[in-house]
Amino acid sequence: MVKIEKIGVSSAAKIYGLTLGVLGFVIGIFYAIFLSAFSGLLGDSFPIAGAGGIGLIMVIVFPIMYGIIGFVVGALGAVIYNFVASKIGGLEIQLSKDDKIPMM
Repeated sequence: MVKIEKIGVSSAAKIYGLTLGVLGFVIGIFYAIFLSAFSGLLGDSFPIAGAGGIGLIMVIVFPIMYGIIGFVVGALGAVIYNFVASKIGGLEIQLSKDDKIPMM
């Protein structure tokens, strides 16, 4: 068994930030498609008729917003894990090593 005793705060924050930034981009694309599709159906009489432009803005805003939230949550999670692991021990995992030479 191998024990994870400490997690690098900056590396965890970067990984979480980038991962959630990509997720925010995907969610922003879905919002852009959804709002663009329905803004054409509403016509000009509703104030949300220009929602297609709002959807495109979400493609830019969501990755930034999700990335910042992911960075903060990743750093906070690593700090909390490091504190708890120092008190009760780290997370035990079992690793295996494949000694076979792959045939090409």
